[in-house]
Amino acid sequence: MNQIGKYLHLYIGCNTNKGIFLGIRKDILFVQTEPGSIEEYNIQNVGSTLFLYLKQLSDLTEEQSKQLIEEGFVIGRPHGYTFSNYGFVYLLSLSVDLFGLINAGFAKDAKRLI
Repeated sequence: MNQIGKYLHLYIGCNTNKGIFLGIRKDILFVQTEPGSIEEYNIQNVGSTLFLYLKQLSDLTEEQSKQLIEEGFVIGRPHGYTFSNYGFVYLLSLSVDLFGLINAGFAKDAKRLI
């Protein structure tokens, strides 16, 4: 299993270049390409023909940033970032790239696609 296999299940529900990522079973990903139509992709396709659409943490709106603080995300010096469980889940619900998947080539920056 490559690097993406460790994190992929955390992004169920995010958009991809093929549709909405619905789930994963072993090495098979399920993507809803249109309402009522589900296609299967091998995990090896992620980063070559199938890409997650994720956003950078710096691309959050002001409203999302405020909600993130309420959920328990703190940036403080000298200790850096701290997350509560709720803050982490909130970032995942926004499809934020928390694992460097954009830089690794497994995902595309959603902001650059607009």
